[in-house]
Amino acid sequence: MQELKDRVAVITGAGSGIGAGLARRCAAEGMRVVLADVELGAVQAVAAQLRQGGTAAEAVGVDVRDPAALVRLADRTWEAFGACHLLINNAGVVAYRPIVDLELSDWRWILSVNLEGVIHGLHAFLPRIREQGPPAHIVNTASMAGLIPLQGAGLGAYAASKYAVVAISETLRLELAPENIGVTVVCPGGVDTRINEAERNRPAELRRSAPVAAPDMQRLAESRRLETPETFLDADGAAARILEAVRADELYAITHPSWLPLVHERHQNLEAAFTRAAGRWPG
Repeated sequence: MQELKDRVAVITGAGSGIGAGLARRCAAEGMRVVLADVELGAVQAVAAQLRQGGTAAEAVGVDVRDPAALVRLADRTWEAFGACHLLINNAGVVAYRPIVDLELSDWRWILSVNLEGVIHGLHAFLPRIREQGPPAHIVNTASMAGLIPLQGAGLGAYAASKYAVVAISETLRLELAPENIGVTVVCPGGVDTRINEAERNRPAELRRSAPVAAPDMQRLAESRRLETPETFLDADGAAARILEAVRADELYAITHPSWLPLVHERHQNLEAAFTRAAGRWPG
């Protein structure tokens, strides 16, 4: 979808971080925007800032764990603007703990936001987008942790949710191609966001027994032998790269190309396993 001016974008997790950066970028492109976040005050502040610049912006408090909330968001979108051309399922959370130490509440919280939040967004918006027809594009935010395992980061549950988002996006891309509806999955490396403060929004019923400190992501990058570890992008820089991928109709939006050696490593391991299997069980 190359032409963005006067189109309508819906962004979850738009109260801060990449979501807020995408809101600003979409506004700069002349889009009308519907911004959703579990923190209503934060997303109202982003929308107010955009309105000062002349953008038509709606702010809605939404917990993406609740499918009915996404249906209400879709209703609000069509009532306000009559369409959704760019759906960005971006809301996400993280908890750092080795899999052996994860509590069930950790799994339930992370999967309910990162995975079910995407599912709920698609369930509420995709039928209407298909009925509306092209031009339209769907963006799902995954992570570099949805492409490669990150040893020592305590991201097992987070990675599981993001690998699933990658799989959904790859499949959805194939399914929607005949209808000329694009799909992009975002796989960022380090971006300067508040995701490491995600515990502030964990629901009381899913609280864990003790907090765990976030790792030093720069040291993690260096430990994984990245040749040129990139510093964290700011949210606006990440948003610009994402919209470039939307315009180019790219399946994968990559913000940190220096992580490519780790992707190579994973795929080489997979290919080696296939080679060994072919030697044991030809055909």
